[in-house]
Amino acid sequence: MASVVGLLEERERAALARVEELRAELERVRAAVLEAEEAVRRAAVAREEVVDALAAASGVPDTAVAGAAGGVAARVEIPPWRQGLDLAVLPGDCAAIVALVQDDAAGGGGGVRARQMRDHLGWQASDAREQAARFRAKRLVERGWLCEDGPGLFKPRPGRAG
Repeated sequence: MASVVGLLEERERAALARVEELRAELERVRAAVLEAEEAVRRAAVAREEVVDALAAASGVPDTAVAGAAGGVAARVEIPPWRQGLDLAVLPGDCAAIVALVQDDAAGGGGGVRARQMRDHLGWQASDAREQAARFRAKRLVERGWLCEDGPGLFKPRPGRAG
């Protein structure tokens, strides 16, 4: 009987050790995902800055510079949020994203992810279109229209009226 209990205790210790190994691996993967997301964000910002700088230097609109730069879409101009502005001042896709996030919050939702935005906008199901929705949402965060409540989870900005 004692040997059976000892065997079970050994199995329990091995299972606990495996759980700890997996938890450590999970933390490593989470950190790698956050690092990769930050690299994507930095690359997008760098691209936008280059397009802006080239447009300013050449006097050519951003869309023409972006097109000449290999077909990269120009940055969508989003005005900073301030009291009294409504969704009508936003480009169509951005207004639709803010409306989706507001509707989600009004319905008690926990926030909206880029995939939901992409689907709501009727875009083709692809990683590139999901990234495009994410970039727009992050620009809306930068301009005060939304907040990011955890990586990739977008909600209305706290304390902001309609």
